[in-house]
Amino acid sequence: MTFPAVQGLAVVEPLPTLDAVAADPGALDGLPGLALHALALRALAVHQACALALLAAPSAPPAGAADPAQLVRAADVARRLGLSRREVYRQARVFPFASFVVHPTPGTVRFRLALVEEYAHDPDAYRRRHAGARKAG
Repeated sequence: MTFPAVQGLAVVEPLPTLDAVAADPGALDGLPGLALHALALRALAVHQACALALLAAPSAPPAGAADPAQLVRAADVARRLGLSRREVYRQARVFPFASFVVHPTPGTVRFRLALVEEYAHDPDAYRRRHAGARKAG
């Protein structure tokens, strides 16, 4: 690759590829400042293109993360939280458990798995993050 003319100067210097620099950062040693600047601009263009592609792409949950729409029964919640089914149903009316609850049909109680797992991971952080559910509900 060659550099375009800059301020009337044509710089003809082989430019390492971004892959080559990623594999061996030492490939930048000895390159003139103009060459480093040109390479940095190309890297920035690639970075911006990747960022835009990521923003436009549908987000997939991280591997192993619960599907936000997945609903589970009280027995599943009890097993995950180390409680009895009876205690899960008892707690289903109060915060924070009330924020997990969905009633798909009258008389049926299901729990949002993603929220249950979030709560199980860090109950205090969950309470702080979802405190508005207590006021709104």
